[in-house]
Amino acid sequence: METTDSDKHWYVVLTRTNSERKVRDYFQLQEVDTFLPVQNRVIEREGKRIERERLLLPRMVFVHISRQEMAAVRSTLNVYDFLRDRSTGAPTCIPDAQMADFRYMLDYSQDQVILTGESIPKGTRVVVAKGDLQGLRGELVRYNNKYHILVRIDMFGSAMVTIPASYVRKEK
Repeated sequence: METTDSDKHWYVVLTRTNSERKVRDYFQLQEVDTFLPVQNRVIEREGKRIERERLLLPRMVFVHISRQEMAAVRSTLNVYDFLRDRSTGAPTCIPDAQMADFRYMLDYSQDQVILTGESIPKGTRVVVAKGDLQGLRGELVRYNNKYHILVRIDMFGSAMVTIPASYVRKEK
């Protein structure tokens, strides 16, 4: 499949420290499709349980843009650069299917999502058949003696969440 400069793809924008939310909000005002990977977690402080939003990938915001829009995005206040391929120097494009699975996992998982850069052996391709993540496609792997559904993301490693093995079925 041939791509043109007007085709939209997912890219990672590197931001200045603690500017991720500002950059996301600005892009949303400009009607740019963005994704900021966050997860809520409960912490205890002075005997009170507080729910806090935690950035999973600090200093990074995902944007769905065309090559024509890159210069405008790059020149945005608090944007440092794009995440680039070390061998070519070109901005790294994240495949749409990987982004869709990653977003789905973060949006619907009740458990903490684990991001790891570890090299994890390939698992069995599965589809979640029941539970909060029903419909999610990924790999069933054993990690720290528990079953996880794993989604590989180019340039980042893997995102995974604990899941009972009985909730998945082999992908056809």
